[in-house]
Amino acid sequence: MVRFEELQELWQNQPAPLVSEEEAVSLASAFRRYGRRQDLINLSKAVATVLQLAYLIVRMQHHPIVLIGGLVVDICVVCFLVYEWRNQRAIARLNFAAPSRDFLRTAIARLKAQRNPFRTRQGYGLLAGSWAGMTTMIAGRWAGTNTARLAIDEAVITGLLAALPPIGDYLRGKRWNLECRPLVERLTALVENHTERTR
Repeated sequence: MVRFEELQELWQNQPAPLVSEEEAVSLASAFRRYGRRQDLINLSKAVATVLQLAYLIVRMQHHPIVLIGGLVVDICVVCFLVYEWRNQRAIARLNFAAPSRDFLRTAIARLKAQRNPFRTRQGYGLLAGSWAGMTTMIAGRWAGTNTARLAIDEAVITGLLAALPPIGDYLRGKRWNLECRPLVERLTALVENHTERTR
């Protein structure tokens, strides 16, 4: 039978909890606010996409090739929005009831990944699909347009899509600094404090 002194020593030598109960509640609340903000932003993007799609269908119903090109672009946008929204919801639902250092490091990595979604496979898929759809839209006008005009249109579309990632990175960086950086700094401080206490 284990002696009382050994049990007491084991109990006293347990590491201090990584996050206090108050801190866990505060973090969970901050992440829920982050999730609500992302939901509003993504909902507005979804509404804009639906309105644009409705406009496209009404405006281009007699131009099937142009309509197909627009649908390809919209499908790519919807897929990217669903992917991004799902990731943001997963971050917002993190459970801080009994976090470990690995849990906090994973949360930090997930938040940092939100800074640059255009440099992912899904981001490149969005760009490639948008380029293909817009090129299809241009192809729908081949009958009434000269070759020089088509080449200029294709160059403009390619240039705009090439400029999209840097512009998107800049805007997302600004938004990330406002929304995610404070959360990352809080989590990093918790990890560093716990590391210092366990030394």
